[in-house]
Amino acid sequence: MGKKKPPKIAFDTNILIYFLEGIEPYATKIEALLNSFMRGEKQGIISTINMAEVLTGFYAAKDERGATKTKSLFEDLTRNNFKIVPVTFKIADSAASLKAKRGGKLPDALIVATAINESAEALYSNDKDIQRFSQDIKIKELE
Repeated sequence: MGKKKPPKIAFDTNILIYFLEGIEPYATKIEALLNSFMRGEKQGIISTINMAEVLTGFYAAKDERGATKTKSLFEDLTRNNFKIVPVTFKIADSAASLKAKRGGKLPDALIVATAINESAEALYSNDKDIQRFSQDIKIKELE
């Protein structure tokens, strides 16, 4: 019998920002999730769209050091059950369908489509607008 794969969870950009900016009580909860990846209990997923959104904030603030630190952190995470998924043709097609059906912003549809394509069991987000996709994937808010 093969070893059971750990459940996959996806993150929306706001969750990553809470962690990077140390916004409590969320940052501590996110750190616990990241630690569960390192222990192999769960697998984390984000889209390259998440990375673009996070890095935009640093570049807009002319914070090259913050951008470099963030890229380094995510590269480290990819060695520990964490995957940064590029937008493929299949994901783009799925996102277009989701956006046409549910409305909202294209980046949100791309993040949701990535989570679905990667068979994530849930997408963590505190963005009320992303709730429109709750029929397509389980959306979990950080309490």
